[in-house]
Amino acid sequence: MPNADYIKSMFNDISSKYDLLNDLLSMGTHRLWKNLLVKKACANSPKAVLDCATGTGDIAFKMDNMKIETIIGCDFSPLMIENANKRKLKTKSSVNFLVADVSKLPFKDQEFDTTTISFGIRNVEKLETSLNELSRVSKSLYILEFGSPKNPIWKRIYFATLKLYFPILSLLTKRSDAYDYLIKSSEQFPSGEKFCDLISKNTTFNQINYTPLFCGIAYIYEAKR
Repeated sequence: MPNADYIKSMFNDISSKYDLLNDLLSMGTHRLWKNLLVKKACANSPKAVLDCATGTGDIAFKMDNMKIETIIGCDFSPLMIENANKRKLKTKSSVNFLVADVSKLPFKDQEFDTTTISFGIRNVEKLETSLNELSRVSKSLYILEFGSPKNPIWKRIYFATLKLYFPILSLLTKRSDAYDYLIKSSEQFPSGEKFCDLISKNTTFNQINYTPLFCGIAYIYEAKR
């Protein structure tokens, strides 16, 4: 189980290298996956959207071009939000960013038409509580998360390849434990049907499905009522 204080410290320390880490973990394809997540989440023209674990704001900024009235990005890492706000100044975006923990969101019931969270749900300490909170504040939920390929051969190849980057990332981030954690958390996190079951048990959503990406390196989960 992730420890919240450790995770917050880790993401504060690697905030400037976060996008690079996602490039390596996704083998350069996470931007395409995020585009697909945004396309799915905005298909019904939501008026209010919340992006949790927003990091440096990738998802929120992509949505800013889609005529959405309210877009809020939140993250429990203050330095991630600081970097997101620096990007906001450069782009003159209308997105609002704030520091908030997904396990205790400061929003009203059903305040958002859609909530998204990309590459963040596996890092929360209280997974069941966080899923319940995401369900409470939103009418629909879209999650993009790393997982494990179902094919055992592809799974071994993928995680073995990631470990080849370890010495390089240790030098770049000065937090070798961060990259090691990100790999292990992806390998161990429940994915596919298992994570859909968790969503079903801990939310009020009754329409839940998933789409595997790159043979199961990652998944997009959709939950609606």
